Amino acid sequence: MKINNSTKKSLLIIALAMASTTYQTQAAPIEHIGDRYIMHIPEMELTGEESLLDVLMMCPEVISLDGNNIIGGDPFANLYGKFVIRIDNQEYGLDYATFLHHFKAREIETIKVCQNAEVMKGCSSLKKVIDITLRKKKENGTTGRWGLFGDTYGGAKGIVSVISQQDKLRVLSHVEGNFQRTSSSDKDAYQGISSTTVNHYSHEGAKLNLLWTPTAKDVLEIDAMQTYTRNHFTHTPADYVRAYHLQADYTRTLADNGSSILFTLGAEHISDNGRTQEETQTAPYQNHSTYPFMVVEYATPVITSNLWITAGFEGGLSIEKNCIAGYTNHSNYQDFYAQLDYNIGKWGFMAGDRFRIINFRPKQIAPEEHWKHTTRNHIYSASAYYSFTPGHTLQATYCRRIFNPEFGDFVTAGDMEGAWQPVYTADIGNSMANVVELKHTYSRPAFVLSTSVKNIHQHLFSAIHDNTLGIGSTAFWHKGILRLTAGFNYFWQRSENPSEEAQQRNAEYNHFAVFKLAPQLTMADGWRFTGNLIWCTRRRSDAYTPANLYAEVGVYKNLGKHWTLEGRFHDMASQHFGNRAATIGCTYYF
Repeated sequence: MKINNSTKKSLLIIALAMASTTYQTQAAPIEHIGDRYIMHIPEMELTGEESLLDVLMMCPEVISLDGNNIIGGDPFANLYGKFVIRIDNQEYGLDYATFLHHFKAREIETIKVCQNAEVMKGCSSLKKVIDITLRKKKENGTTGRWGLFGDTYGGAKGIVSVISQQDKLRVLSHVEGNFQRTSSSDKDAYQGISSTTVNHYSHEGAKLNLLWTPTAKDVLEIDAMQTYTRNHFTHTPADYVRAYHLQADYTRTLADNGSSILFTLGAEHISDNGRTQEETQTAPYQNHSTYPFMVVEYATPVITSNLWITAGFEGGLSIEKNCIAGYTNHSNYQDFYAQLDYNIGKWGFMAGDRFRIINFRPKQIAPEEHWKHTTRNHIYSASAYYSFTPGHTLQATYCRRIFNPEFGDFVTAGDMEGAWQPVYTADIGNSMANVVELKHTYSRPAFVLSTSVKNIHQHLFSAIHDNTLGIGSTAFWHKGILRLTAGFNYFWQRSENPSEEAQQRNAEYNHFAVFKLAPQLTMADGWRFTGNLIWCTRRRSDAYTPANLYAEVGVYKNLGKHWTLEGRFHDMASQHFGNRAATIGCTYYF
């Protein structure tokens, strides 16, 4: 089931309206609004050369295990805890590692971290969202960059990014290519995988974004993207996926009070080979999935300018076809949602509900009366925050999430010796999760301290209960040429699985921690020295994972206004999650 993650532009109006009436939070680099917080990058006294990953490491919710990619603040608790990164309300969709390392703080106006995504974002399960707003160009012109990078382990990447501003039209284009060679480390030996396995990973992608404002009240945004990814592990056939994305958003401001209406129309198409080791002679692409979707949303203040209501409808189709098995699965969803945002003085409140209807219609199976193929459920969100003084904010959030069912959860293959025929195994149903979080933030230009306590209780299929308690804290401090980020996250997990014996349950306990330390030295002559240490303790889960240390040092040199040279020695410890290598490269800004 494809769920649209489009953030509506009317939210920007809400945020501006709320911020304009809360002077106390404007004075601080980090501002809380509703269920999220906003990092105002120009107010954080950064050098501007920091990477996006450097900035996100200041957030306790953002965790990196390998210094390249990020996951949510509850890793290993579930499979849905990853972040989605969006630029100016559109999902980035390309290679995250490249984006995190080579996107600079000077290019960013704000970063919104939505750890418990509101109902308007259309996020099911526990998906989290990072919204990045770029700094606006004051004059017409074209800027951009190209970069080339290579490492001693056989990897290479290239990027070209261009932004053109011409009066009322902004064009953003991005092209990238990435090849990486990685070997399975001894971590895999704990999980029964040969340590000699080598993966040749390649990725290419292209993205085009058009933002047109013909009048002061009209905004049209069109986003197009295509990607191709290939993984080839030793002694196995290559897996490859090609994806296309097209989306259009039109926003119309209806009145001077900021009320607006949004229309969104889009679709995604994904194809993959889907072959197994035994299938050496197959068609290039065996599986095809198409996900069209639409959104209509209205936002307006009511009674007072501090109280906003947003209501909307989202609907979409899922058409999944397996060419080898010869089946087609159709499903659709309809969402009706509403959210209230209210702020008064130092207080702010948010409450919302998304009612979701999901209907599965496999083509090969005639509907049976006893089979439940439709679900109806609610997604709830509520939050409150209080700003004690400029810079001090306490925020409490509750949300109820559902995990969308998959075709294989209730339908399976029948007699594989004859014609492939799906068979009902269970009624369609939803797994659920209840999330409670308490967060405190103290922010000043030279010092930021964020602490959060979060509990996730999941009710999964087969009566499985999974509870995860997480505590995290991160501090950022700078003085002179020194910048320092440090933090930790601790997780305690309890899983209950029904045993074979009646009325008995088996409980498994797991606790682990992640520590991070990232110092930086920025010199006046264009030199910058960075370090990154990430230590993960051992985890006792379904597959035992040993403790791991990730270490990296980097050297960067600016040559004039256009060139940046860099060298990184990463995976220095060469333990369980990466391969020791040195990366060198250059970036030209024009």
